[in-house]
Amino acid sequence: MKHKWFFEKLRTDWSVLTFYERFEQLVSAAISLMVMIVIVIAFGRVISTIAKLPVTTLADIHGHDFSIIFGSIMSLLIALEFNHTIFHSIQHRGQIVRVKTVVLIAILVIAREFILLDTETMHGDTIFAYAVSALCLGVVYYILDVRERLNDDGERR
Repeated sequence: MKHKWFFEKLRTDWSVLTFYERFEQLVSAAISLMVMIVIVIAFGRVISTIAKLPVTTLADIHGHDFSIIFGSIMSLLIALEFNHTIFHSIQHRGQIVRVKTVVLIAILVIAREFILLDTETMHGDTIFAYAVSALCLGVVYYILDVRERLNDDGERR
């Protein structure tokens, strides 16, 4: 099967889209473009931060420098996943951004916070709130996954 380039597919599908679907496609494309710009700027900042570190520091990154670099890289990955989700919704007419994907992105954001957690300065209640949030999102993700598998198998609707 020959894959059509994104904008060519959008152009050919445009005539069959309803007014609202066209509006949704345009807004999604604009959001995707904005996220792409943010990703490029953030990527440049990560490269700039790493380039400014002395060579001796690069060999032994720890503490604050590690948190900044690793946090920035994780934020880039989260933004890429978010943009991928938007791009996917544009490519598959009629499919809005799936709740399961949004929950997964929220889990990634909380996981980033856990990884970069500074236990010396953060209050225990905040850590507990992150843990409860991660647990609840994990349960929601599991339920959505089970429901999706049941629907895909045609067992129950």
